[in-house]
Amino acid sequence: MSLPMSFPTPSGFSAIVGLQAALVVMVAVGMALFMGATAGWSTLAGGAACWLPSALFAWRLSLALRLRPEQVAAVFFIGEFAKMLFTVLILFGMARVVDTIYWPGAVLGVIVAVKANWLALLLRR
Repeated sequence: MSLPMSFPTPSGFSAIVGLQAALVVMVAVGMALFMGATAGWSTLAGGAACWLPSALFAWRLSLALRLRPEQVAAVFFIGEFAKMLFTVLILFGMARVVDTIYWPGAVLGVIVAVKANWLALLLRR
């Protein structure tokens, strides 16, 4: 089965997840430098709440591409739902466990991680 031109290859998934992580780390370092360590760690935690489920999703989707290409569409839609659910659950967990979270930084980390996907699409052209 050949993949449509717009669908990333398994190595493309790794590149997208790597771009997410790199951008989140860069923004977290910037937040730490300008707003303090708590803001930096909060930004990193917010980005990780989005990045970790994305990494698991990319791994599962690349596995489906290799082993069962006929199930890629189902894996994609179920994986997207699970990715959003896990991100929300991680953020709720952070709210309950971490007392000193700087929420503007955490939200910024989530936004950077989500928008990294759009940047990856722009860089691909």
